[in-house]
Amino acid sequence: MSTRDLISHLLQLDASHIERAPFLEILFKQIVDLIHLQYRSHHEQLVFMYQDFDPDLDPTPTQIEIPKNLAPDERELVSQKLFAEISDSLWRANYRRLKPYEIQAAVNMASHWGVRLKTRFSSFRRLEVYGRGDIIAKRMRRHWTNFYRLREVDVPIYQRLVVVFRTKELQNLPELLDPDCIHVRMFKNIPKLDVDMMLPGTQVRMGWVETGKIGVPTLWGVVMLASKIARNVGLVAMLGAAKFVSSFFFVIAIVVASLVYGIKSIFSYTTAKRRYQLNVARNLYYQNLDNNLGALLRLLEEAEQQESCEALLGYYILNSVYPAPMTSEQIDHEAERILLSKTGISIDFDVQDALRDLAGMGIVNLNSEGWASVSIDEATEKTHFNRF
Repeated sequence: MSTRDLISHLLQLDASHIERAPFLEILFKQIVDLIHLQYRSHHEQLVFMYQDFDPDLDPTPTQIEIPKNLAPDERELVSQKLFAEISDSLWRANYRRLKPYEIQAAVNMASHWGVRLKTRFSSFRRLEVYGRGDIIAKRMRRHWTNFYRLREVDVPIYQRLVVVFRTKELQNLPELLDPDCIHVRMFKNIPKLDVDMMLPGTQVRMGWVETGKIGVPTLWGVVMLASKIARNVGLVAMLGAAKFVSSFFFVIAIVVASLVYGIKSIFSYTTAKRRYQLNVARNLYYQNLDNNLGALLRLLEEAEQQESCEALLGYYILNSVYPAPMTSEQIDHEAERILLSKTGISIDFDVQDALRDLAGMGIVNLNSEGWASVSIDEATEKTHFNRF
């Protein structure tokens, strides 16, 4: 939800107080502007740190490759700080870091729309995966139990998925990546069982079923061809040809037939593997949102939107819902109720983050009875002063 949509929704909820609506709208816009100013400095710092690790940075016309401005030890230290900054931005945008067992579960399985893959984790110096929007989506699929007619099924997905990684010097990947760079990739609407398709350097893993579809017909064809040749060579021998010659040609025929079917089998296997790889590429094409610096800038924008919405909703609840002070648990419950009525989705509201920002602006305070807000006039004056 954007800040504009949330402001509009909160003003509608507050429609019974028509006389104060213009002042509340002004305050909301000042809160958004104040958070934007705070994020501007963070944005500049993150872009400055990333410029030495950006794989898409173009060299100047006089340079053959992108210069490395940092010594190895210093580069490693800055790399760790950059990973921490990226992690902090993702946390502020309400992303959750996936645990290793969650990633491994996807590696061992595949959804109806994905393929089984193998990932070489040993090629990475650092690999982190983050998800947001853990929901159940509706998708259409065909299945033999339904006579291959389309039907709607529930699919657990992440609405947003971010992969941050840095490779080792020695890597076993289909495409070598610069180990001095930090890569950031963002995707949308990814089934949980297909998370591994978004990881770098994945390769298609042909299962026993797929291999059997190719190997069994090939073996059967060789057996049938050998039996036909045996009958033909036996017929020639009975007609008076030398037994030695018939045996020799029989062996040659079997070898040639085996080679032909072997080559055919290899081409069939390669074609099937390329078809699965095309499926992976198609998913990446349609579900990729952004990469590297572009992904970082999008993350910062999302984090700013999330933090602004949390602050707006927190102040509205304290100022408009209950006249008496509230506990953080009461604020959290009321915020999640409002979000559910607006979006139809159960959303986990970060009440501590919202109260921290509002208290920093000086427009809410904690007393012995709980959290309370200052008046709209006082809050407008404080946020206006803080902007300058």
